[in-house]
Amino acid sequence: TCALPISFDPIHNGHLAAAQSAVDVFAADEVYFVPSFSPPHKQDQQITSPFHRYAMVTLATQPFPKFRPSTIELDALKKRYTVETLEILGNQHPEAQILFIIGTDMYLEIDSWKDYRRLLDLAHLVVVNRPGFALRNDVAPVTTVSTVQLISPAPRKSVYYLPFVNLPVSSTQIRERAQQGEDIRQWLPESVWRYIDTHKLYSNQ
Repeated sequence: TCALPISFDPIHNGHLAAAQSAVDVFAADEVYFVPSFSPPHKQDQQITSPFHRYAMVTLATQPFPKFRPSTIELDALKKRYTVETLEILGNQHPEAQILFIIGTDMYLEIDSWKDYRRLLDLAHLVVVNRPGFALRNDVAPVTTVSTVQLISPAPRKSVYYLPFVNLPVSSTQIRERAQQGEDIRQWLPESVWRYIDTHKLYSNQ
């Protein structure tokens, strides 16, 4: 079982590609896309309604049989930390190997997260390449698309790196380009672009 608990503002093709790579490499049964209600690391930023973000995640993941939109963080109606989300997932799937998918940009600052050392008690970390961000030296690279045999759950999990996933754009860049009136369709599933256009998200109109 894989988990992507991030803001998804908006979800884009890069998120879907990263999730599919994790499915292919780790033979994952399912991937949970977990839009955050109030991202702890973005408290000083304006962020789109969590219900819009969840709707876009639902639309984007619908064509993929192993992808699941999740309301784990939305149900709390308050700020929830990743360590809490992974604890809930672990309790819901006690027999599963949990993989937490994270970008290299976020992994560089993981030491600042709440109870970050406990993350490796709860899940394997899968670090997805983000161009322009260096890789820390505590990662076990996965350099081929062959299936990886996960290490047994105890006592600690491992950190893996997926260098072949290309994420050429970020959600921040998509929002900025939309605000400037640029065409953002190439970065998004068609259903997500139509939702953004219908609800006038990220535009100055």
